[in-house]
Amino acid sequence: MLAASEKFHFVFSHELKDRIQIKINSVDGERTQQQQQQQQQSNNDTFFANSSSFIRTLNDGKRSEPYVLCQVFSDGQSLCMPVQSSFKSFTEKWSWNEWLTLPLRYCDLPRHAILALSIHEMISPTEIRIIGSTIIALFDNDGTFRQGIYDLKLWPNVPPDVKFNSSTPGKIDAVSNNEQILSNNTNQKIKSIASAPVIKTSNLQYNRKQITSKPLNITWNDDSAYPMLDELSRIAKVIKTQCDGHTINQEWLDQLVLAKTRTCLDKERSNSKSMLLMIEFARTMINDNECIKCDDVLNYPIGYTDLAVYDPELDLENIVESKHLKLSRSARKALDKDLKPTPQERDALMRIVAYAPGQFLSPQDQSLVWKYRFFLSQHKKALAKFLQCVQWETEEQVKQALDLLHQWVTMDTEDALELLGPTYNHPKVRSYAVSRLRQAPDEDLLLYLLQLVQALRYERFDINNTSMVDSVGEEQNSSNGTYENFANAVGQSDSTCSDQTKLSTSEVDLATFLIQRACEKPTIANYLFWYAFVECENNISSKDKATSEMYQAFVKRLSMTLKTTNEQTQQVRLSIEAQKKFVDKLVELTNIVKRVQGPAKVKEEKLRSLLLAGDDSPVKFNFLNFDPIPLPLDPEIRIRRIIPDKIKIFKSAKLPFLFVCETVDGEEYPIIFKNGDDLRQDQLILQIIMLIDRILRKENIDLKLTPYKVLSTSLKYGFVQFIDSQPLRNVLEPKRTIRQYLQSKTTVTNSEDTTLNETGIPHEVMDAYVKSCAGYCVVTYLLGVGDRHLDNLLLRDSGQLFHIDFGFIMGRDPKPLPQAMRVSKDMMEMLDDQRFLDFLRHCFTAFIILRKHANVFANLFSLMLDANIPDIALERDKTVKKLLDKFRLDLDDENAISYLKNLIDSSISAIVPQVYDYFHNLLLAFR
Repeated sequence: MLAASEKFHFVFSHELKDRIQIKINSVDGERTQQQQQQQQQSNNDTFFANSSSFIRTLNDGKRSEPYVLCQVFSDGQSLCMPVQSSFKSFTEKWSWNEWLTLPLRYCDLPRHAILALSIHEMISPTEIRIIGSTIIALFDNDGTFRQGIYDLKLWPNVPPDVKFNSSTPGKIDAVSNNEQILSNNTNQKIKSIASAPVIKTSNLQYNRKQITSKPLNITWNDDSAYPMLDELSRIAKVIKTQCDGHTINQEWLDQLVLAKTRTCLDKERSNSKSMLLMIEFARTMINDNECIKCDDVLNYPIGYTDLAVYDPELDLENIVESKHLKLSRSARKALDKDLKPTPQERDALMRIVAYAPGQFLSPQDQSLVWKYRFFLSQHKKALAKFLQCVQWETEEQVKQALDLLHQWVTMDTEDALELLGPTYNHPKVRSYAVSRLRQAPDEDLLLYLLQLVQALRYERFDINNTSMVDSVGEEQNSSNGTYENFANAVGQSDSTCSDQTKLSTSEVDLATFLIQRACEKPTIANYLFWYAFVECENNISSKDKATSEMYQAFVKRLSMTLKTTNEQTQQVRLSIEAQKKFVDKLVELTNIVKRVQGPAKVKEEKLRSLLLAGDDSPVKFNFLNFDPIPLPLDPEIRIRRIIPDKIKIFKSAKLPFLFVCETVDGEEYPIIFKNGDDLRQDQLILQIIMLIDRILRKENIDLKLTPYKVLSTSLKYGFVQFIDSQPLRNVLEPKRTIRQYLQSKTTVTNSEDTTLNETGIPHEVMDAYVKSCAGYCVVTYLLGVGDRHLDNLLLRDSGQLFHIDFGFIMGRDPKPLPQAMRVSKDMMEMLDDQRFLDFLRHCFTAFIILRKHANVFANLFSLMLDANIPDIALERDKTVKKLLDKFRLDLDDENAISYLKNLIDSSISAIVPQVYDYFHNLLLAFR
């Protein structure tokens, strides 16, 4: 179990789908006097010899063919059919050395499962005799599945007793005190043996923990007692002392002791006066780590030297530290105001302030921050670290923290996002974060809106939002909290809105703030509704029903507020209602088309005919002529119909639909509607790309990114903005390069354009290509975008290269040996030396700028941890760390540039992506 990394590895039994395996090794020892008498009475018994030893003295040459039956029971009921070992002929020691696979999986085992074993022998073709039986619990007292080798006592001539208090136990129970061991003469006592050990014999070279030191429960007339009490007791104590880390680890001495132990075990086992059946439980190896299978939750392990133990008090309060903390923080407010840190303490404080968002502060760090809290109040990035040090259950500390909160230098808006996470749940702290968000313009708020909706799940609605519950309480009771009734909530005709929702503008909660901004900006209202609406569906099947009900109440409150504020907000509410109906009808339409058998062309004809049906369409909606509505994907665009002649269905497993909508201005707006695909992960990545583009533009750097719009309107369908472009697989047709493709799209002739004269490509196109390649190299590297093949790298005629399909992020990739970024020779062939240097310069500049904003990305991803986005939920606790590791904040700028340069060089020369592209093209050819 203890790997080289000195870490314990556990796996719960309900997570294992493998079948249980038991190895039947051998039988040792002697028969009892009762068996000897039966031997003399059995004339036809071919098994017994003149001697009482059934293993050691078969000198008459007669052969025996015993076999072992193995079965699992629980509460006296069998859980599977018995499994039998193979028939083998033995002249000396019975030794099967055979693995038996039971028709039962680990995940099917109850907590008190029992393994019953019995040895049988063929006396004649019609007669079978039971030699002995035994049982053993599959889980020990702490819920851990047994591992290694066990010697089980066989109870002769009886079937196994599978009741709770079994009469055929295989293991000798331990007692809490030492007992005197008596001989067969009841009047004679011998000296007591202290802590006689039960020894589980496993491969002691690799698992010294198999030897324990539990005292035996031995009675005065118990022939089953292991006769290895003196010498082995001493050896077991020595090994246990060494395993506990109380001796110096000497490899050569360990080998001698273990060899001696194995010799003693073999000798004493063979001399035992009882029958002992040796079995072995299979081991679980995952990624070269040996794991323990647990049925119950175990305590956290702590380790020292080469041993790890379970400390049941690990999570309990350390009363010494708590007392010291209270004493150090009491009645020191006046003294702490004038404290100045020493140079060493100042360096330590600055190092703590530079910690990534959410990083745990040690007790020493917390004490240092609290001590110099007034000094740190002039550092705006130190506020979040200070709030982590506050013991919010202590009234005096809370009062001091809230007083100092208003004196602290104002923190930046993007840093205030951290205060909306689950760590900070005090209403005053969250209200302070909202007050910082109120200073953000609408454009910035839209960039953070997706995360702000997620932050609603961390709000304390029992304190802050009582008014919200009151305002919609009657409506909630009528709908019984069901999602089906809630789906039409935006269409309900409520005539009143509680005045209690109009809270003070000086201090409001997050929900109230978002609704206030939605009333001021229709675009915010549009996205706010769809983001929250999806979360209602996202949480409806989760264990926490309160979260789902909270989002339902929030959308109802948004709907009522929009209806009752003014005429403009009423129109916004009606437009959202019309969007909801439009999306529902689009889902019905595409579901009909997806059920049509045949290739994409057949489905396109069916879709076109349904659109042309107009009012006679089976979905009861005329897509050729409807009242203008804001497009859910882009509410600034109002559409009035879908053009049937320009529809298209892409060749893909999810069948994306291309619809060309006509706007009220007579222009065309193409969109892709995906039915059967969860777009929330793409939506998140495109939002981050928009943020990256905004950050770079503020630094006067335009890398020609293409952050197209994505909107998830459900967990199963949503919209994607269509950008006219070609995948690189089509661009790189046989005997054609990217340079040749862009040359074929050039129609402008300008004798003054030196780039056009040299390469046949206009300067603007070449510049856009170089910058976009650099931008997306950095973006895909930082976000760990995987599955990069030539079909999800697109090229526009303007020269802009961009990526689509973000189904694999945070380092995940369906292919082995993925590259950190996708930069191939095909992409670089059109760049001469000077332009390649420009490409590198753009990569380095973008990387250095984005490193300065790493905390912003960490805050945004921290708020998305509970959103059930696939690649984030997969390793929720590692997501932020993996993101920050990409920024290499441990390096200075110069070393960071060198690191990125090496990544680019290795990506350009990589062979594996080219092989993947080849096979990917073959698969597409057969599709």
